[in-house]
Amino acid sequence: MSAPLEFLKIFAGQLRSAGIPFAITSGMACVHYGLQQNTKDSDWIIPADALERLRELLAKLEGELPPWRVSYRQIFGAPLDAEYMQHGWTSHLTVWDNAASVEHKVDIFSKPPRVQAHEIEADSDGWVTRHVVAQMKRTDRDKDWPILHGLGQQLWERNNPLGLLHLTRPDALTTAWQTCPDEVRSPLAARRPLLRVLDAAPPPPRPQLERWLLLERMVWERVNQARYDRFTRAWKRFHRQWRGDEDWDWPNAEPFWLQHRYLADAVRRHQLPPDPLAGLRPEQLVAAALEEVATVAHATRNEIDQVLPPVEELLP
Repeated sequence: MSAPLEFLKIFAGQLRSAGIPFAITSGMACVHYGLQQNTKDSDWIIPADALERLRELLAKLEGELPPWRVSYRQIFGAPLDAEYMQHGWTSHLTVWDNAASVEHKVDIFSKPPRVQAHEIEADSDGWVTRHVVAQMKRTDRDKDWPILHGLGQQLWERNNPLGLLHLTRPDALTTAWQTCPDEVRSPLAARRPLLRVLDAAPPPPRPQLERWLLLERMVWERVNQARYDRFTRAWKRFHRQWRGDEDWDWPNAEPFWLQHRYLADAVRRHQLPPDPLAGLRPEQLVAAALEEVATVAHATRNEIDQVLPPVEELLP
């Protein structure tokens, strides 16, 4: 029986042997960096142009002895197909790597949310950087924000100025900014405008800084939710239509390559959009999210503008 960390090493080894680039992110990365105790899921960033090789690898592993078993999961997500994954869909799998194996839940990203493509890199063991994990942790889940700060603190302690993009506690953020080298201040403040308010004389009182931090978090949360809602609504429309098929059975017990063919055929027949954000300018989605922030936080547009990240940070 493979424990989660053991399976992680086994799967990473299979990907390396097949020449498939990957980076391990999210929960398992947080365990690796000492900020989370455990998790049963693993999250992998795999380029869209490598997904065909990944499907071939999974089919191969199902045909070997002892065989693996691979299945799509029932929760919403797209097929492992570049047409969908390159636009931000996630694909959700369950893997059993031997007859006595527990379920290993594997989530695949090709375009992870809130992450700029040029910043995706992994170390020799396949772990994505703390910075990328922190970007992915800017969700609308309360449990992720302490981890975001922890990653920022680790980056700063390792003399990586990107930590200033992720610190969320007033004292730690103020102290770090005061000692930040002059040559990196401008590019960091361009990515995180809240940093500019720390240069005010006199410095902002703690209650004001806490409010700005709260507004900044709300912007990330509302934009993230607005983006996620577009994908969720697209999947629900597709799923309602698909369930009406006479032969609907999902997930079924077929080998993975047949499951994939079945799902790939369904998403095309019932027109699951490859890009749920197509036709919508990022600025439009952000503007709608900011209206919610203003209403919920009783904030003026001037207050929000003090902390508003560039659109390319919110929706890269």
